Amino acid sequence: MKSVFFASATVALVATSASNAALVYGGGTETGSRFNAGAGAITYMNCFTAVGAGQTQLAVDSAIVGIRRLVASGALVDVGIKIYAAEMTYDGTNFGRGANYEIYSSASLGGGAASVTQLVNTGAVSGVTLNLETVSNAGLGGWWIGVEFTGANAANTANGWRVVNAPTTGASLNAFGAFNNAGSGVFQAFFAFGTPPGSSPSRLMVDVNGTLVPAPGALALLGVAGLAGARRRRA
Repeated sequence: MKSVFFASATVALVATSASNAALVYGGGTETGSRFNAGAGAITYMNCFTAVGAGQTQLAVDSAIVGIRRLVASGALVDVGIKIYAAEMTYDGTNFGRGANYEIYSSASLGGGAASVTQLVNTGAVSGVTLNLETVSNAGLGGWWIGVEFTGANAANTANGWRVVNAPTTGASLNAFGAFNNAGSGVFQAFFAFGTPPGSSPSRLMVDVNGTLVPAPGALALLGVAGLAGARRRRA
């Protein structure tokens, strides 16, 4: 199936509460699909978390993305990966991408003889604090997590970012953004699966651990008042 680009608009989101104070987004259950935008493209999942008054930034502590990998001719197809954290912008109509930070890179996801959803962990991230997008949905702060496949097999659809259902922590639009889709050289949002767009699950598997800035304790101390097509494959 193909993803379909549609114009962005304000969509009301409701964030579920976090069971772990450090987990600000994630927990979506896997579907039977995966997504690979092709060589040279970066796919971005929109992520939102509940914010209090004055909380306008997120210090990214770590992220885990789920990559669905299928066996071909008896073995996994090796591929490299880069993971990004990026600021989200919103001009009242369109969502965009601001400052973009590479937070993980590996030239190889390794081999294997069985299909698997491989959890790729960035490990501890330091020095990346994102300005959150807080205009589109009151009480929520948004940002992007991006995945780029690299190396000779970057476009091989045996590997793809796992498609998931709605998160259990945080909130997101049932859609994703992309930079350099089909060689466009620009960032576009949003893309979604199904007819009409978004009628099928269109979220991508990621868990993000982070710290809101200022932290709740700091708020109290200071007296601050009280989220053309590319390929999706079944797997």
